[in-house]
Amino acid sequence: MPRERAEIFRKSKTDEKEKIIVLAYEGNNTEPIYFEELRSSEKFNNDLIYLHLLTRSKTDTKSAPNHVFDKLKKEAKDEYNFNKADELWMIIDKDRWKNIPDIIELCKKQGNMHVAVSNPCFEFWILLHIKNFSEITTEEKTDLLTNRRISNKKRYIDKYLGTLLEDGYNKAEPKPDRFLPTIEKAIEQGNLRVTSSRLFSTLLFF
Repeated sequence: MPRERAEIFRKSKTDEKEKIIVLAYEGNNTEPIYFEELRSSEKFNNDLIYLHLLTRSKTDTKSAPNHVFDKLKKEAKDEYNFNKADELWMIIDKDRWKNIPDIIELCKKQGNMHVAVSNPCFEFWILLHIKNFSEITTEEKTDLLTNRRISNKKRYIDKYLGTLLEDGYNKAEPKPDRFLPTIEKAIEQGNLRVTSSRLFSTLLFF
């Protein structure tokens, strides 16, 4: 029988909140570090909301959308009696995955499970904190969307971020404190769409 959601608060030594948001993500470095920093920052209003982060071990390579779905459902949806207002989110990249539409439909059937798809990857969401979308050239947009691999550890967007930051960019150590002060800018820009080509989109919420 599912446990009461209050156990999440007790484990985290927090007072009762009105709403819980649970996150499970594809990435095993950047996303956990970013959202952990966000949860503890002044930018996150946690007076009424508690942000609960599901983590994976560094050796866990099960990052495909179906694995993220299974983790969120097993460790959150099936484990606790959530309220209708609570939200369970998958944070995944578009990348090469072909089954994202199927995963979105599965989440819809669960009621309070949702999907956030970053296109092409989570680093673009980070980019929106520090770069005006209108200043990105058409050629750069194409390169960002393609996001080709330029080395064993880096893709185009990693290099692009590195050129914008004085101390470079390392997705294993993203240093979110550099981005969070301008999160409002990223949120505003995240609503943009390039309607002329329909090839380029930012962070999409379903």
